[in-house]
Amino acid sequence: MSLLGLLAAGILSGCESSSVADKVLDDKALKPPPSMVEETFGRGLTEVTVLLAKAPNGIYEGAARDIRDGAALAIGELDDAGVMKIKVIDVAQGPAAVAPALAAARARNSGLLISYAPQATTAAIAAIPADQRPPLINLSSPVAGANVFNFGFDEVASVARGVRPVITAGHKRIVVLAPNGIAGVDEERLRSAVGQAGGALIGVVRYDPAAPLGDLLTRNKALLDDAGAVVLMGDSPAVGTILKGVRASFAKLAVVGTSHWPIELYADPAASNVIIAAADPDASLLIGERYRRFNKRSLSVYAAEGYDSIAVAAGIVRGKGATALTPEALTTKTGFRGVTGLFRFTPSGMAERKIGLYKIDGGRLVAIEPKAVSF
Repeated sequence: MSLLGLLAAGILSGCESSSVADKVLDDKALKPPPSMVEETFGRGLTEVTVLLAKAPNGIYEGAARDIRDGAALAIGELDDAGVMKIKVIDVAQGPAAVAPALAAARARNSGLLISYAPQATTAAIAAIPADQRPPLINLSSPVAGANVFNFGFDEVASVARGVRPVITAGHKRIVVLAPNGIAGVDEERLRSAVGQAGGALIGVVRYDPAAPLGDLLTRNKALLDDAGAVVLMGDSPAVGTILKGVRASFAKLAVVGTSHWPIELYADPAASNVIIAAADPDASLLIGERYRRFNKRSLSVYAAEGYDSIAVAAGIVRGKGATALTPEALTTKTGFRGVTGLFRFTPSGMAERKIGLYKIDGGRLVAIEPKAVSF
């Protein structure tokens, strides 16, 4: 069986097995302990080291928490033979924490690193010579380095794919509403993507997801009145508040969402007919219910990335053994099919994805084009 087949069997067939799921949910030893302590999930000898940054309050929050919990679910579901484990290491101290953390991982014979950390910390991980650390799957902003594979599901790439049908339909003047943390380089990528699709980005409005939105839309009424479509970025509850305001005050605008929207928002009537380029929702559904039962919240794109990162390792180890966690195995041309869809790592260190195009209808994503089945 090809590596793609192995992983697909591990993720999809494994997820359809209620006995495996129930075992995970009933196994109290797999429940995440308080993240004030160093955490290990699984009982095998082959280690995957997950490098995350705790929040100032000393616990994992937001995307870091979701990645950890997605990875923990994956090790329970996909490592039936009990040969793997996840070691979660805090790198909140920044670049200074990297060298000792990686030296310790190497001493434990860790076979793979997975990280989600601020840019400077991730760059410090990538800068460690490849012969002094395992390969790295990076889930945060892309960095360059030997045996570094950038896997984070790029929200800008989701926008670039999602605006195409809207622009083709004649809504060429685009306004983007984005969280204030969006980087300047990503704003330029948005502008380029809209232009390549035949549209014009006439404005980027930034909002603070943690602050009252107040008169955000009123202050930008002239800009929105001049637009044909609005792209709404973000992954916080603020997205739903803004969406309702857009629908109420600017009903003529076509709306494009992103892969990072909270899944709960799909059920809101205001989300009807929103276009979203995202991973295959059917794959997400396979583990989404168990993730919710286990973690008391919905599966996010970050949790799906954490799950798939472990699924990649599990597929390789299951097929070829622990010593096969190599850059060559990670860059197989056939790729992998996981919760985040069909993807493969390239020798350049970037992930190539087949992103589907969907419309929100009846509270769920409905495909508006055939799904990709291979590269």
